Amino acid sequence: MKKLILGYVITILFVSCQEQVQQNKGVDRYDYPDVLNLKGTITVPQQYGVSSFSDLGTWHSFSLNQEAENGQLGNFAGPYLMRQQQSFWLSPSILGLQIKDVINNEILNLSEAENIANVFYPGLLKQSFELNDLQVELYLFNVNERSTVITADVTNKGSNQEVQLGWNGSVFGKLNASMQISGNALQIDINENESAQLLFNGNNIQKADTTYAYIDEELQLKSGERTTITAVFSYTFNETERAQYTNANQVFIKDVKPAYTANEERWNKYIKTLFQGSGAGLLDVNKYDKLAVKSLLTLMHNWRSAAGDIYHQGIVPSYATPYFQGLWAWDSWKHAVAIAPFEGQLAKDQIRAMYDYQNEEGMIADCFFRDLDIEGVNWRNTKAPLSGWCIYEVYEQTKDIEFLKELYPKLLKYHEWWYINRDHDQNGLCEYGSTDGTRIAAAWESGMDNAVRFDEAVIIENSKGAYSINQESVDLNAYLVQEKLYIQKIAELLNDKAVAEKYANDAEVLKAQIQNVMYSEEDGFFYDVELKSQDKIRIQGPEGWAPLYNNVATQDQAKEVVKVIMDASRFNTPMPFPTLSAAHEKFNPQKGYWRGPVWLDQAYFGIVGMNNYGFEAEARQMAQKMVESAKGMAYTQEPIRENYHPLSKEGLNAFHFSWSAAHIIMLF
Repeated sequence: MKKLILGYVITILFVSCQEQVQQNKGVDRYDYPDVLNLKGTITVPQQYGVSSFSDLGTWHSFSLNQEAENGQLGNFAGPYLMRQQQSFWLSPSILGLQIKDVINNEILNLSEAENIANVFYPGLLKQSFELNDLQVELYLFNVNERSTVITADVTNKGSNQEVQLGWNGSVFGKLNASMQISGNALQIDINENESAQLLFNGNNIQKADTTYAYIDEELQLKSGERTTITAVFSYTFNETERAQYTNANQVFIKDVKPAYTANEERWNKYIKTLFQGSGAGLLDVNKYDKLAVKSLLTLMHNWRSAAGDIYHQGIVPSYATPYFQGLWAWDSWKHAVAIAPFEGQLAKDQIRAMYDYQNEEGMIADCFFRDLDIEGVNWRNTKAPLSGWCIYEVYEQTKDIEFLKELYPKLLKYHEWWYINRDHDQNGLCEYGSTDGTRIAAAWESGMDNAVRFDEAVIIENSKGAYSINQESVDLNAYLVQEKLYIQKIAELLNDKAVAEKYANDAEVLKAQIQNVMYSEEDGFFYDVELKSQDKIRIQGPEGWAPLYNNVATQDQAKEVVKVIMDASRFNTPMPFPTLSAAHEKFNPQKGYWRGPVWLDQAYFGIVGMNNYGFEAEARQMAQKMVESAKGMAYTQEPIRENYHPLSKEGLNAFHFSWSAAHIIMLF
């Protein structure tokens, strides 16, 4: 049966979204329900602690409504709008399904429904229930970088009925957002640039100050027939975008099934990719399959599209933390490597996003945000040089030689910037530093913001706008060795033989310097050294195993470093790899940030470093101990954390942290 409604032909009898794709073989997303707990109740705009779902780089997210289990059905919680330092929930539920029994002239009370299911699958929120002989299935998924579809399939399991479907919702009054109706769209203006928009099938929309209601045409639904109602929510940042997505999203209103199919196929491909080569990593993906999926979801939920002053898409550190709504340099290098097997274009753009903020001298900014008028760009420091690794590894996944050609000169300029601006005595060993002459920014440049090894450091001037601390850092120089070798590989691929030969030779020279100057025979560990005296700064932290990760140590040196790592009194703590030896007097995991907590990037470097030198059994043992011991990581719905307490094993600081997830994926 077909019925003409507002100029569209709606087919009443069609398969549901989920039934549209039932040909899946092997692992798919329906094997992984509720890997993360995304249920919550939103009562105020600044409702913290509720995890949410986004995809394709949207700057908004939704959650499952916790109150669905108490009869508040037909909706999802949100949206949550991600804004710099000012993220908030726009609504407790912007789209609530309404079903009217036309014959009895009454709106069905959804709280009387039975057989309720309220589930998060990778890439999809789903709710289902039965009421008045109607089977209802709601789906929420993202269709592009600004928009989310909410669609409901309604199937008549009883005798013929006449129904009217619609939506209603509200926004929080204290936000002072204004609503405007234009055709089949309801626009919610947040400020002069940002707006949200609801797009419906027709134009029968009514609004009050903070509420609205939309109702579709009356519909005869025979026994066994199914109909659908779809709406699209968008969050945009200027008038051009508003017009663009209003036009683009009309297609989903007319027929949502192709979009659902694309979403299903894309997410099943991600999960299958995750399980390819199972058993080859340092963690068994089959044993920790839910952790693997949780890690992938963490990255995908932190995916943000290009917007404002972010010119290429990328992955932010954590959507759940207001101050982490931007892009940071060494976070970005790690995110790109992890996501490359799943979304190669995202990985390449993550790198491009950082190089968009490379200055004429070659320096890459530490971090920047969507709205620079609020936060600006941090040019006080850069971050540790991992972009050569990142560029090459992303190339290995994508095989995009044009991408290499594009980034190659930029990488060379950035690499040489270190020697021009951060090698005070020009001896080939670099130091962390700053552009503003502050020691704190120099410590930030290492990424280990308040590490004990910098407590006594002094800032010294190299040239105008270029300062170093008075110690040559072992991790920095080990990364520079690695970067030289990646530049060599890229140069060879691009047939730049002279550069390849130069950087191969330079790498060997620097490797020897690190081995001879920064390794202590006395206690079998690598250390930073004081600039003039070359005395070792005997603070044991993860910088000491950076030479193993970067293949800089000799085999004998690596053997001794592994002994230190495996020592239960120092780094083999209940959750291993603290960022300061547990034997040190300043060891402070609870509030120390980089003075004791376990950061998974440094743990990854230690595990891979041991494996590089043939200590495979120890590497696997420590990898397994790390994920098994961390509370909430492997076997619960709890989000992956920024760092962990090495003794209590509790998660610390930010939730849903991207680089933690990235390094777990790399271990798989």
